[in-house]
Amino acid sequence: MQDIKKVTRVIGLLILTATLTGCASYFPIGVAIANQQQSATDFTGNAEAQEVSVNTKIPGRVVKLNVQEGQLVRAGDIVAQIDDSDLKAKEEAAQAAVKVAQGDIIKATAAMSATNSATTAAITKAQVGVEKAKTDAELALKTYQRMLDLHKAKVISDQDMDGVENKYKLSLVGVEAAEADLGMAQAARAQLDVYAADIQRAQASQAAAEGQLKEIENNLAEAQIKAPCDGTVTSLNVKEGEMVSQGLPLMSVTNYLDNWVNVKVSESVLTDLKLEQEAAILISSQEDKKLSGKIIDISRKPEFATTRATNDRGEKDIVSYNVKVQVNSPDLRPGMEVSVKFN
Repeated sequence: MQDIKKVTRVIGLLILTATLTGCASYFPIGVAIANQQQSATDFTGNAEAQEVSVNTKIPGRVVKLNVQEGQLVRAGDIVAQIDDSDLKAKEEAAQAAVKVAQGDIIKATAAMSATNSATTAAITKAQVGVEKAKTDAELALKTYQRMLDLHKAKVISDQDMDGVENKYKLSLVGVEAAEADLGMAQAARAQLDVYAADIQRAQASQAAAEGQLKEIENNLAEAQIKAPCDGTVTSLNVKEGEMVSQGLPLMSVTNYLDNWVNVKVSESVLTDLKLEQEAAILISSQEDKKLSGKIIDISRKPEFATTRATNDRGEKDIVSYNVKVQVNSPDLRPGMEVSVKFN
């Protein structure tokens, strides 16, 4: 009889064990389903904030550092100073080159103006001389022709005829001389082209010097390193006295008030989201503090989960898309893990 009871107890324990084992095997499935249903509305995201790297455009020595790590800065604050003594010397040389070019332009312009006035007057005078010489020649020709008829009629002597002929020939020489004077006056105007070329060269020199001066002035402005935005200096990479090269990051400035949450959502949920859609943010580490935000970006580029499903289980790779929710709350700090629910 006792043996029967023992057997009965053993059988009961086996049945109970099997029941508990079966329940335990099904319980995770129920939890997974519950989590899957919850994931349709609640997501886990990570907070980030705007961080800007402050670089130098010009190489040189850091002669002054005005900030420390953790210091608050405003956009435009001078946070560091690069040695600009060489640039100032180049600036003076460029300014001198500009003045020299301006002087050359003034000199060539004055010479051109004077030459233009003189040649204009000379040409006008020569043109008048040519017209008078031609008029005198025409009159001498008519006189010569009349006297020639009289000479043929034996009215005037050979001597008188020779005098008239000489006057006519001299009038032709006068025309040639007047035309030569006009040609010389017109040729003098060619000097104006020389002065014009001098002016153009001086203007080109001035433009080049001004361009170089502008570049130097820009570099002088860049020697003063300014904060690109409001924020906190989160890292310093240089010290006073160190040499820095172009493009070297000197420090980082983080604007903790310009913050957002990145959320990874599956493709099935993606269709329910849109830009400017509001979202509720829950910070569990701060006694379930609630914040609000708006979707400002929905990535079109998919991301694959780092843990890939096995072919044995017949599952597919997990594909997600990043959704950026702008928050801009002082309570949100980079690196925080928060819960996000889209409204």
